[in-house]
Amino acid sequence: MGAGQSDESGSGFRVFKVGKGSPADKAGLEVFFDFIFEVEGHPTTEDQRDFFQRILVNKDRNVRLTVYNSRLKAVREVTVVPQVWGGPGLLGSTVRYASFADAETQGVRVLEVFPQSPAARCGLVPFKDWLLGSNDHVLRDAEDLVDLVNNASSRKTALPLSVYNADSERIREVEIFPTSDWGGEGSLGCDIGTGLLHRIPAPRGVPVKK
Repeated sequence: MGAGQSDESGSGFRVFKVGKGSPADKAGLEVFFDFIFEVEGHPTTEDQRDFFQRILVNKDRNVRLTVYNSRLKAVREVTVVPQVWGGPGLLGSTVRYASFADAETQGVRVLEVFPQSPAARCGLVPFKDWLLGSNDHVLRDAEDLVDLVNNASSRKTALPLSVYNADSERIREVEIFPTSDWGGEGSLGCDIGTGLLHRIPAPRGVPVKK
């Protein structure tokens, strides 16, 4: 694949988390949607050690990454400078090898948000927000979200989630505190939808495939 082309059948290192101010952040890597499938023209494999070794040997130098974005369905080249930056790793991102397949139908759409609920308190926007995942988990369906919510609820801890907003076309980080004691049904207090009918809409200005 060349820059600007798209291929939805490949695999690469999916970006799960990008530290603010990190080399990955400065390079413009996008969580959830970006897959790194080449480093300096070398295709990535499932061997994570090989991937990080290629990053390490290029410390403090420009490194060319070829990235597939599942939201834009496009390939671009990104230049990043791996370096010590004040946070973990030389890139400052969490990645995991994954397939591009079905990425466009992943994520959980937020439907109605009930007043005074945990979902309302963390600012989730009804019908415009999609829950993408946590720092190391992609939300492929409602069951994945239930597992994360139950785990956070049992530990009485906040659940950090990446959230995509269709109006701003941006991703933000939120912390939601699941609880069944907010005065309504469920631990989040919002209705959700998954699957093709609730997939993330095509970016504005990009033709929709029919």
